Amino acid sequence: KTNEVLNLKAQLKDFRAKMELLEIKIHDLEDSLHAKAMELEVCENELQRKKNESELLREKVNLLEQEIAELRTELTILREEMKCGVVSMGLEESMMEDAQVLWREIEKLKKELQDEQDSNKQITVSFQQERQTWKEEKEKVIQYQKQLQQSYLHMYKRNQNLEKMLQQLAAGEDGKDPL
Repeated sequence: KTNEVLNLKAQLKDFRAKMELLEIKIHDLEDSLHAKAMELEVCENELQRKKNESELLREKVNLLEQEIAELRTELTILREEMKCGVVSMGLEESMMEDAQVLWREIEKLKKELQDEQDSNKQITVSFQQERQTWKEEKEKVIQYQKQLQQSYLHMYKRNQNLEKMLQQLAAGEDGKDPL
């Protein structure tokens, strides 16, 4: 019976050590999950910032396009007036240069907008991948926690049974009441 008691005590010690390891692993997984959640929040904020920048660029392009349309209208009017001899040639050249400068600015802004949209698409794809990874990690942690809970309950019941057996064995050897 002494060997049985020693064997049961050794098993109990092993179970307790396993429980501690499982609790440490749960804690590590929860820390990892928290870190992923923080990383996801940073990505969401970056995506929103990029969307805001993109919207500002769109507004600027629209304003410049309106300005070009107005300048074209003015240029058409000036050409008509010039035909009638009202305006000098220098003014028309100046207007043409202004229109060309504005046109180059619009082209530059359109390119910036396209670059920004491309960047936003990349960030969105990256964000979606990160979100999917985060969901998968979360599911793994939840599944692992469920398994650990089941394992913990199983070990707890075995522990209780082992302790009862130890008490019965101890009571049987001494002839005394259980511990």
